[in-house]
Amino acid sequence: MPRISKDPEVRRNEILDVAMELFKINGFEHTSVSDIVKKMGVAQGTFYYYFSSKEEVVNAACERTLSSRLADVKHTTENAGLTAFEKLSKVIWDAIPTPQEQTVLDYLHDARNITLHQKWKVAEITALIPYVAEIVRQGVDSGVFSVKQPEEAAEFLLIGSAFWLDDGVFRWTEEELAKKKHALRWIFDRLLGGEKG
Repeated sequence: MPRISKDPEVRRNEILDVAMELFKINGFEHTSVSDIVKKMGVAQGTFYYYFSSKEEVVNAACERTLSSRLADVKHTTENAGLTAFEKLSKVIWDAIPTPQEQTVLDYLHDARNITLHQKWKVAEITALIPYVAEIVRQGVDSGVFSVKQPEEAAEFLLIGSAFWLDDGVFRWTEEELAKKKHALRWIFDRLLGGEKG
């Protein structure tokens, strides 16, 4: 029977998906490389061809999730059909994670992964700041916002909302979360000197 060869990127992503699924179900410590390759039906050497350790798998899954998020944010930032306020809405509170991204987020929100969760938050916020600062500048240029330090305003918006709306930090009910999001729109508008109320 001929051996089926897969595209390396496809295979790598399969390993990431299976590993994160098992980490979520069994926990990182209780999932072995053997468990991952057994579920995939491949040899253990396949895993080590792509990753040197389970820790590297987690880092790669986080990087993939962030890369996907940044691609969406870049598209939103460049969308001339949206106002600056609409762009902020999409970037900060309307982002819907894909199933693969949600698996990573669920894993990060586990209490056992608090250190990794904090590192992820810092990495995400740092990567998003230039895009949100650009959106704020667009709002200033169009007369929608009135703020003298777009980058600092972007940092404050992202840090505040990232932790306030993170269900890995706060366990808001759906009703409470809806109220927070509604309040956040008002807070952002006031912070940026907008015309909405």
